[in-house]
Amino acid sequence: MADIGDKLRSARKAKGMSIEDVEKITKIQRRYLTAIENNDFDQLPGDFYVRAFIRQFADVVGLNGKELLADYKSEVPEAKPEEYVENSIDNKSEKIKETTNSRKGMWRSYLPQIATVVGVVLVILVVYIVYTRFFTGTNQQSANQAENVTVSSSRIKSSKSKTSSKKKSTPKAKTSEVKIVSLGNNSYRVSGMKNDRTLTLGTTKNEVWAQILVNGSSVWQGTLKASGKHSIQLPQNVNNVSVQMGNSVSTTLTLAGKKVNARNSTNPASPMTIRFTFTGQNSQSTNTQQSSSTSQSSTNNVNTQTQQNQNTQNRQGTQNTQNTQGQTNTNQNNGGQSNR
Repeated sequence: MADIGDKLRSARKAKGMSIEDVEKITKIQRRYLTAIENNDFDQLPGDFYVRAFIRQFADVVGLNGKELLADYKSEVPEAKPEEYVENSIDNKSEKIKETTNSRKGMWRSYLPQIATVVGVVLVILVVYIVYTRFFTGTNQQSANQAENVTVSSSRIKSSKSKTSSKKKSTPKAKTSEVKIVSLGNNSYRVSGMKNDRTLTLGTTKNEVWAQILVNGSSVWQGTLKASGKHSIQLPQNVNNVSVQMGNSVSTTLTLAGKKVNARNSTNPASPMTIRFTFTGQNSQSTNTQQSSSTSQSSTNNVNTQTQQNQNTQNRQGTQNTQNTQGQTNTNQNNGGQSNR
């Protein structure tokens, strides 16, 4: 009769299993399984483990573990009661409970220390939050006050600069004020024109033919497209300007930045002429011409008087010469008579 190890080996091979396969299923180390197949039970940790391992081995390879142990009772060592109790499940459970209780006791012993550490951490956290909120609020309030002061000072500066600019610009506006007075029949009198001498003609919607005459001479003529403009610079010696337009449906006109009515309200489709007469800026040239004429007249008068004086002197000189010659002849005649 084969021993228990041979029977287990034959059953394993009949199943097509290797020692490694049995090891994976039973979780029994390979060396213990080999020792069981060789009936070398002294390699196992104890008699209890011999019977337990054989039973598991038999169940895996398709044998009945209890029957196998009963059949080979004489070959398999009996487990001692003390060893059985020591390795029983209840005994192991008790050991596990003892280990668990010991760990619980260890944690309980550390609980006061843990609670102290947690309390200190909480106190530090609360102090930090209060500190940051207090000083952050103070800094924010200071920053807002500084910002308000900066804004108010900038507003004061801007208001002062605006006031000073207004004060500075007001006299300039008065000195460079251009006056355009309507004389009726699309005629205007212009005075006070200084640096800005721009005349701009434009149209918004319709095309318009136009011509600009300065002092009676045409300086520009052409057709303005819709939204078109044309500007000219008036000379210093301008006396009169005429703006002739083929229609005034959508025409615009500005002189020195001032708008002038360039629309015939009764018949905008008919031709229209606007005339400007300039005063003030030509008075100086007129006075200059008059002064020049006066100076020239004075010079001519002086030259005439000088010429007359020269002629008078020449006549007097000729007369004196003739008188001297006459007196000499008389003296000679008198001398001749005395000698006789």
